[in-house]
Amino acid sequence: MVQLSIKDVEARLGEVKCAICKGNRFGIDSRTVAKGDGDWKAICLDCHYIFPVYTDMEFYLQTQPDIPYILKGIACQSCRHRGVSLDFRAVISVRESVYFVTCGECQVKFPEQSFLESFE
Repeated sequence: MVQLSIKDVEARLGEVKCAICKGNRFGIDSRTVAKGDGDWKAICLDCHYIFPVYTDMEFYLQTQPDIPYILKGIACQSCRHRGVSLDFRAVISVRESVYFVTCGECQVKFPEQSFLESFE
């Protein structure tokens, strides 16, 4: 699995918009990272909205049997190759969850909207 740093996650979160203010500046609460369970808290640096970021994708893939099939069908935004790996996911709001993925072919990293977790 991908080894994530706080800086990497913060940078990639900048590719999406805050559910409240539509800003794209986020931070990660390092106290939640220290727990080691993969459940991190992100905060919008503009409006202070807090939302969860999940980094333990091995557990998620084991408990959600449909996800590997969905990942195989996602097309890369750069090379259009189908099949990505899941780096982490963020539940931006009750209606919006985003997968942060990496293309298996060209290694481009991009966010992908998840429609499975709406109203989770």
